[in-house]
Amino acid sequence: MVIHVHNRSISLSSTEESIYVDNFNMQREKTLMVDTRNIDQIRKTKLTQEEFKHRKRDILDGVDLSRKGCIDDPIQGLVQFINEESEFVTTSSCSGRVILFCEDISNSNSKKGCKWLYTNHENVKEDDIFNSIDPKEGNNILKYEPLILHVQCRTLESAKLMHTCALESGFRNSGITLGKHGKIILAVRSCLGLEVPLTEDGNVLVSKEYVTFLTRKANEKIEENKVRTQRFFLNLRSALSNKEQGINSGRK
Repeated sequence: MVIHVHNRSISLSSTEESIYVDNFNMQREKTLMVDTRNIDQIRKTKLTQEEFKHRKRDILDGVDLSRKGCIDDPIQGLVQFINEESEFVTTSSCSGRVILFCEDISNSNSKKGCKWLYTNHENVKEDDIFNSIDPKEGNNILKYEPLILHVQCRTLESAKLMHTCALESGFRNSGITLGKHGKIILAVRSCLGLEVPLTEDGNVLVSKEYVTFLTRKANEKIEENKVRTQRFFLNLRSALSNKEQGINSGRK
């Protein structure tokens, strides 16, 4: 397949073609983000196993800058499995969480900052959420964020394999980004999010009954996120096992 980018013609390998076609077909859903201008750079800077191993070590030995400072319990097994594979290294992750936060809005409607009032990575209770609402702190917003996982991949082939596993597991918003310096990042994510304003200008906008409803919807999304995450883990483990078996068969 040949594509035309910035008055140039680029011949794509089968893997590059597959990624480009996915990008073209799924653009409306924004499930894959690939900057084809960086394909030449990826080809030129393809990392050897030893180079990627060194970069991986630097990432894993680095300081965790997240608020929590560690990997979420529900996905520790998944993250450990990925990082034990030679072609991958996780750069950030969140198993999924419910957050009640407040935001300060200036007169120009620009966000000045936010403060977390409540957060939980497991099922939530309506009383915990309702009792955490504090309109004096600013505009309160209840939000659920599903699994988000960023993985640096050594090759386009390995990125495509994991991307396929993510799509087949229900993470339809997953995508591959090709960086300017040969960095290949896969983002695993889905559309299970929820975001609802609860207060505005010091006034509570919702009743406790509505908070109960939101709690139930959030917990439903939490459970579905767990199912998809486990499915992704199983699909990825199966795909990598089949790949290894194929390599070993070719050596015989």
